[in-house]
Amino acid sequence: MRECGRSMVEMLGVLAIIGVLSVGAIAGYSKAMFKYKLNKHAEQMNTVINAVARYVHGFSTDFRNQNLTSYFIKLGEIPVEMIRENNTNYIYDIFGNKWYVFYLYNDNGETMNLVFNSSSLTKNSTQNLEICRNLIVTAKENSANIYSVSTLSSSQTDEEQLSILYGDSRCSTGQACLKNVTLDQIYEICTKHIGTNSAEFKIVWKVK
Repeated sequence: MRECGRSMVEMLGVLAIIGVLSVGAIAGYSKAMFKYKLNKHAEQMNTVINAVARYVHGFSTDFRNQNLTSYFIKLGEIPVEMIRENNTNYIYDIFGNKWYVFYLYNDNGETMNLVFNSSSLTKNSTQNLEICRNLIVTAKENSANIYSVSTLSSSQTDEEQLSILYGDSRCSTGQACLKNVTLDQIYEICTKHIGTNSAEFKIVWKVK
C-alpha cells in the first residue's frame, strides 16, 4: 500500500508562502496601528488645545512664569491616559511625547504656551515626520482659537531657526498664516526642526 504525502520541496514552498503572508499581515497591522495612534494623537491634542483656549484669561498675574499643567489636570481638562502618576508637571501623548502648559511673561507680553521638546523626535524617521505633521494639521484645524504655532531649533534670537505660523487673529498679508499652510510647507518645517538640538514645538495664546 503506497502512502501519499507531500515532498520536502512542497512543504518548503508552503512554509515560504505562509512566511510571506505573515510578513504582509504584520506590516499591515503595524501600519493600521500607527494610523490609529495618529488619530488618537489628534484627538488628544484637540482636547488639550481647546482646554487651554478656554482658560487663557482664567489665570491671574500671580501665575506668571509658572508651569500650569497640574492645574489643568486638577480641573479635569486633561484626558486620563495622558496623565502619569506622581508627575503632574507634564502630560504625555500617545507617542510618549512630554507636554506642559506654561504662562510666560516677558518683554513681548503675556502668553499661554502648550509646549513639547521635539528634539526627542529623531531625524530621518518617516513616522516622526508624520507625528510632526499631525501636530501642525491639528493646530491648523484650531487656527481661529490660536495666536501662533512656532517651531524652534536653537536660540529664539536666531530667526533662521524659528518658524512661526500665525492664527486667524494675527494672520495678515505677508505673514505665514496657520490656516493657509500647505502640506509641503508643513513637511519643510518639520524636516528643518525635528531631532535638532533643543528643538521645541509651541502653541501660543495671547493673554495680554
